[in-house]
Amino acid sequence: MGQRKTFRSELRACAVEQHGYVTTDDALRLGVPDEVLERLVDRGDLVSVGEDIFRLGGAPSSRQDALAEAVLRVGTDAYLSHDAVLALHGLADHEPERLRVSTPHRARAGRSPSRWPDHLEVLHRTVPDEDLTTYRGIRSTTVARALVDCRALLAADVLTTAADEALERGLLLRRERHAVLAALDVG
Repeated sequence: MGQRKTFRSELRACAVEQHGYVTTDDALRLGVPDEVLERLVDRGDLVSVGEDIFRLGGAPSSRQDALAEAVLRVGTDAYLSHDAVLALHGLADHEPERLRVSTPHRARAGRSPSRWPDHLEVLHRTVPDEDLTTYRGIRSTTVARALVDCRALLAADVLTTAADEALERGLLLRRERHAVLAALDVG
């Protein structure tokens, strides 16, 4: 006999896929009534970490937590970009002071940009679908796109080293590395 699905188990399954986080949009999509969500918060099963974002109580932490949370704060169409993608993959010794998250829309309905944490920088832009991917449950630009986008943020030698490491780790194809280096105007 299988386990009975409950709202709590549905939210837990969703949170596991999102580094321990769920949003009110997730709860709505899963059909979780507001009063059940409130009860889970009151009991400590969910902890509010921001406007409409909750963390599963007792969820194990990882170095990607802040990155996953940043994307969820901005909205369902949001994605990591620039040096935040390099941080996601551990491709630069550089830890960004501000996590760059891009979105094609101005602001998520119901979300107030003035309430976003100081370490979050939201960029309003659209990139082609082929430049977007999901890595470990976090939507982001591809490594190739991120390296090119970092031209004005990081030194060419840092980006070249990151491209070489990405190639070694299978995050870039050889032709993508060549295209990145050409866009960076190096080798």
